[in-house]
Amino acid sequence: MKRIIVLCTVLVVALSSFAQTYIDYNKNGRMDIYEDKSQPIDKRVEDLLNQMTFEEKQGQLLMDLGWQYYERNGKNVSITDYAKQMINEKKMGSLWGFYRADPWAGKTIENGLTPDFFAEGANLLQKYMIDSTRLGIPMFLAEECMHGIMQAKSFSCPTGIGQAATWNPIAIQTMATIIGTQASRQGVDICFGPLIDIARDARWSRVEETYGEDAYLTSVMGESFVKGLLDVNSPRKLLSTLKHFTAYGISEGGHNAGSAHIGLRELHGEILPPFKRAIDAGAKLVMTAYNEIDGIPCTMNPYLLKDVLRKRWNFDGIVISDLHSISGLQSHGVARNLKEAAEKSINAGVDLDLSATDFYNNLSDIDSSRVNEAVSRVLYQKFACGLFDNPFNTENNEDYEDFVMTQLDMLQGLSNESIVLLENKNNILPLDEDKDLKIALIGPNADNIYNQLGDYTGPQNTETVVTIGAALKDFVKENNKISYEYAKGCGIKDTSKTGFQEAIKIAKKSDVILLCLGGSSSRYETIEYENTGAAKVNGMSVSDITSGEGFDRSSLELAGVQKDLLKELKKLNKPIILVLINGRPLVLTDVKEDCDAVLECFYPGAMGGVSIVKTLFGKFSPSGRLPISFPRSEGQVPCYYNTKRVANRSNYLEGEHKALYPFGYGLSYSKFEYKDFVVSNDGRKVSLTVSNIGNKLAAEVIQIYIRKTTSTYAKNSKDLCAFKKVFLDSGKSEKVDLSIDEDFFKEWNADATEQFLSKGEYEIMLCKDSETIIDSKKITIE
Repeated sequence: MKRIIVLCTVLVVALSSFAQTYIDYNKNGRMDIYEDKSQPIDKRVEDLLNQMTFEEKQGQLLMDLGWQYYERNGKNVSITDYAKQMINEKKMGSLWGFYRADPWAGKTIENGLTPDFFAEGANLLQKYMIDSTRLGIPMFLAEECMHGIMQAKSFSCPTGIGQAATWNPIAIQTMATIIGTQASRQGVDICFGPLIDIARDARWSRVEETYGEDAYLTSVMGESFVKGLLDVNSPRKLLSTLKHFTAYGISEGGHNAGSAHIGLRELHGEILPPFKRAIDAGAKLVMTAYNEIDGIPCTMNPYLLKDVLRKRWNFDGIVISDLHSISGLQSHGVARNLKEAAEKSINAGVDLDLSATDFYNNLSDIDSSRVNEAVSRVLYQKFACGLFDNPFNTENNEDYEDFVMTQLDMLQGLSNESIVLLENKNNILPLDEDKDLKIALIGPNADNIYNQLGDYTGPQNTETVVTIGAALKDFVKENNKISYEYAKGCGIKDTSKTGFQEAIKIAKKSDVILLCLGGSSSRYETIEYENTGAAKVNGMSVSDITSGEGFDRSSLELAGVQKDLLKELKKLNKPIILVLINGRPLVLTDVKEDCDAVLECFYPGAMGGVSIVKTLFGKFSPSGRLPISFPRSEGQVPCYYNTKRVANRSNYLEGEHKALYPFGYGLSYSKFEYKDFVVSNDGRKVSLTVSNIGNKLAAEVIQIYIRKTTSTYAKNSKDLCAFKKVFLDSGKSEKVDLSIDEDFFKEWNADATEQFLSKGEYEIMLCKDSETIIDSKKITIE
C-alpha cells in the first residue's frame, strides 16, 4: 500500500499545476504545440525541434547505460548524482538497461529494480526529466527483451534458437506479447529484439540468440515477435529493435564481429529478407552490427543505412548503433579519432548512439539538417509511442509475481515444443512410468538453474525456475515406481575427473542413466567483461560458460571431460539417455554412438526441467525440429543446408559431406503419413493431407522446399519456402493448405538493384527435413 501512495504522490506533484489537461513540459505557463496531444505528430516534432538548442538536440541522440541512474537501498530508491550530472550536462535523452540486472551491471535482486520498485524508479526518473530540464523531454527506456526482460525476477523463455526449434510462429507471437506486457508494466518503451541474424557458423558465440540458418524461418519468427510486441494493450506502444544490421552471423572463422564475406546478391537474397519482413510488420528501430562487409563497417555503411533502409524499404524509424560500435570504427582502422568516427557514422545514417560517449561533443561540424533529421526521428517515435502523453508508469505491480506465475504454462508450452529428439534407438523413449525404474541422474546440466537459461538473463526468482533435477524429484513423488539418485560427475569445462567415481557408483545401481551434458552461457560466475558487455575469454577458466556473446569456439566437441564421463558410463552397459542443454550445434558423431537416445533442448528456459522430464515419460511427444544443421566435424563448418550447387557439398577425403543432423530434422514418438500432395500451376499454392498413424497425440512440422532447375544466376540447391506445425491425435488427419511467397520465383539482378521473375521449371518438394524428400511436383512458370 505504501508503494501506491508514493506513486500517487509523484503523479499529483507532476500534474497538479496543469489541471491535468496537458503537461507544461517547458514550464512557460501555456500549452505549446508539442504539448498538445490533439496536434499531428509532425507538427509537434517541428515545434519542439524549433525550441531546442544544439546541446539539447545532441542529447536526444545519446543513449546511456541506465543502471547507473538509480540507487536502491532496501526500500528506498533515488536518482543518482551521476544521473543528474549526465542529464544536466549531456542532456541525455535515452537509457538502455535502466532495469537491467546481471553481474556486469552489478544489479541484483537485493539492489535492483524488482517489481515492487518498477513504477517508483521510472517515475522518479521521468519526474526529474520534466521538472529539471528546460524542455522537459521524457526519457526513452530500452531493455533487452529477446527471451524475457533482462531484469531481476523476470521469467525466462527459451532463447532464440530454442524458439525457432518450435517451428511455431503463433507460439512466438504469444510469447512476445507476454514479454511485451511485462515490459509495458515496467515502463519500458523500446524492446531490444528480435535478433534476426542468420547463423551459419556454429563456432560463433551468439548462435543461441538467433533463429538459425534459414532466411525464411527467421523471417517468419522475427515477424511474429514484432507483431506480438505490437499486440500489447498499454497506454504506450512498444517499439521493437531489430538486431543486428547486418551479416553479423556469418563472420569469418565464427568470430564475434568478424568480417562478413558476402556479395550483394546473396546479401539481398539470404541476409536482408528477415529485416525487411520485420520492418513491414512494424519494427521501428534497427541496430547496426559490429562487423564490416567488403571493408565498410556496418555502422558507417550508407548503402545499408540509406539506400536499402530508407530509399528502398521506406523505413521511417530510428537507426541505433550497437554499444560502442561508433567508437569501434577506430578499431576497424577507418577513423583516426572518436570525432571522425562519430561524423562518419551519423553521416552514413546512424541516428542514435548507444554509449552516450561516441556522439557527445563530436557533432559540431555535422550539417544542421542532418542533426535535425536524426533528432526528428527520435522525437517522432517518442510522440508516436505515447511517451509525451503518458510519461508516468501507472501500473500497480503488487501482483507482478502472480502475473509471472500465470505465465508458467506458456513457458512450459514453449519448452515442450522446442525439444528436438535426435536419436531414439529401439524406441527406448518414452520411459514407462508404470514399471519399476531406477534412474541415475548425472551431469553438470542436471540441476543448474542458470545453465539452462542462456545469455541475457536477469537474476531469477528460484521458485519460477525448474531444473531437470527439481522436476524429476517432483515426478518421483507422484510415481512410487520411479526412483533416482543424482551425481554431478563433472563441470562443463572442468578438467578434473574426481566426480566420476560418485557418478559411476549410482549408475551401477540404476536401470537407466539420464546424462545431462552440453554447455552454458551463464554470466553468474566470475567473468570479466569488455566495455560492450561481451565476456572476455579466459582459456584458463574452469567456469561452465562456453557460449554467449564473446565465447566463440574453435572446437564444437563437448567441453572439458564430459565425453570422458560418457565413455566411462558406457562401460557399464546401461541404457544412456543423453539430454543436451547448450547454445549451439555440437559435434555428436562419436557421442551418439554411445547413447540410446539423444534430446537436444538448447536453452529451454525457466520451465525446461518440467518439459524435459514430461517428454522423457511420454506426457508430450517431442515436436521440435532443428533450425540449424549439426555438422559431423568442425571441418564442415560453416555447415548449412541451402548452399549453392556443384562442389559446395562434395564429399571430403575423411567422410561424407552431409550434416550429421540436417536443418529441419527431428524425431517423434508417433508416425505420420502424407497423401494428396498438390501444387497449383503457378506454384503459389500447396495442399496435402497429413495423418497421425501412430498411437500418440503428436505434432508434425510440414516442410515445403523449392528448387529452380535452371536459372540466370546460380541459386541455392533448395530453399525452405513454406511450413506449418500441425497437432494431431492418434488416427486423425488434417488437410493443410500452404502459400509460397512470390519472391521464391524471382531472382536478383547482377548488381542487386531489382528482382525479376525467373521463368522456367521449378521443383516443389514436400519434405520430412531438408534432406528427406517425401514427394515432389514440377511446375513451369512462363
